[in-house]
Amino acid sequence: MGQLMNIPSRDSGIIPQVGLPPELWSAIFEHLPLRTLHDVTLTCHSFRYLAQPLLFRSLTFCPYSLDANNQRFIHRLETVQRTKHRIQFCSSVRIAHAVHECKFYPRYIVGAVLNPEIPYNMLLDILLDTLPLFVNLQSLSFMFVDLSQFQILKLCALRSLGNLFLGNCTVEHVLSLSSPKLRLANLTIICDSKNMLGNGRNGHGLSVFSPDHIRSVSIINPVAASQLLNNFIGNASQGLLQLRCLTLPCNSEVVRAFRPILHLIPELAELKFARPSQIQYNLPRDENFSLSTHLNPLKPLSKYQGPRQLLPHFVRPGALEHLNLWSTRPVSTDGSMSPLELHGALAGGDKLVSVCDPEVLKTVQMLELSVTHVDALMLHAIFIRFPILRSLYVFAARGFFPGAVTQAWDPEVYVKSFLLYFGLNCVFQMIIDALLTLPLPSTIQHLRLSSYSAGSRIGTATEDRLARRKQDLRVKFPNLSSVSLDESDIDLTWDRSKVLLHC
Repeated sequence: MGQLMNIPSRDSGIIPQVGLPPELWSAIFEHLPLRTLHDVTLTCHSFRYLAQPLLFRSLTFCPYSLDANNQRFIHRLETVQRTKHRIQFCSSVRIAHAVHECKFYPRYIVGAVLNPEIPYNMLLDILLDTLPLFVNLQSLSFMFVDLSQFQILKLCALRSLGNLFLGNCTVEHVLSLSSPKLRLANLTIICDSKNMLGNGRNGHGLSVFSPDHIRSVSIINPVAASQLLNNFIGNASQGLLQLRCLTLPCNSEVVRAFRPILHLIPELAELKFARPSQIQYNLPRDENFSLSTHLNPLKPLSKYQGPRQLLPHFVRPGALEHLNLWSTRPVSTDGSMSPLELHGALAGGDKLVSVCDPEVLKTVQMLELSVTHVDALMLHAIFIRFPILRSLYVFAARGFFPGAVTQAWDPEVYVKSFLLYFGLNCVFQMIIDALLTLPLPSTIQHLRLSSYSAGSRIGTATEDRLARRKQDLRVKFPNLSSVSLDESDIDLTWDRSKVLLHC
């Protein structure tokens, strides 16, 4: 190895001469995992010279702490000095070019005590001054920081950035921006506290971002989303011509504000409505929510993720390939649809459920559904309405017999569980038989039925039987390469008494 390399002196700054060009060695090292890359730096001085900068492709700084009230502080002066030295090293000529990602996060430190003499954002100023040295920086993330006008102007000195993530941050509005706006490709703003948004002239200073370059925006908080729609997109002279992907909170006010300005995003291809942790009753439902249809022609979406209630208002036929559906009906607090509701949406027959346009559904290749449980009637409607389906993922919210583990030592419950065990085996056999007889499209490649609730294993004998039946599925559908039925906890909703009688 030493014969192939000439180790440079510290003062020369010359790239070491190796048997292969240094650029080729660097290209090889870039594909190595972090642990292996660390081992390479221990091989010899020349490899260390080439590989060590790659260890700093992703930087994470966690210099400040959070208390129970999300109060930010730096509790030790040593933390300041250590972080300063680390920033200085990473911004050196030898290392800075390799940095692609930088994160500035807090952490919860047990026993940390507030030190009022150390301003928590002093290190943020140092980092912002250093960012222009990271010439290949692609992604920047901040959590729980307050960005002042002065700091925002420092951020704009980057001129362009691939990804910017702001989590629970306050971004002060810049009244006068002399420097060019920051050209962003992807912007994500997540906020779970109204207090973090500021008020009056404060809040998310979206005016510093150039609307001509943004390709993706994800905003989860309704207040920040309203600011985006009303003050950013609505005031853009020509709209957001490059925006391809948009994620918004599923909130009635946000949806109503978004629909009239949809024509300002002519290239929008992916629309996602963030699914809340609990469905609120003020969200749009079939019975009380309607949207006027915009007269301007809109580009058909290729991906839609959100409640089925909004599907007719935003999705036109012809291009939809990826569909992820849930529901805002109050039957479920987590957005799961009952099989009856889903069947009504796909096949009709339910006056309270709007029917999806078959022309929209027939181009879908990947389908993700959230349901309370699974039954054969629902699966039949799915396979009829999606003729070129390649991937089907169904997530059921309820297990088969919850509580069986905690009550297993009760003799009466033990007997019932024993009977349900054999009933469960029959149910799984029935669902496999149903899949073999249902009109699955010949294009199907991936099939997954899984449950959010955990259940107990059902035994090796049954698993072996199911494995054989899965093989039967693959024989009948040669394109089917992946089958997962989550046998231990799917509720297939056949009448349990009938199941037990037939076993």
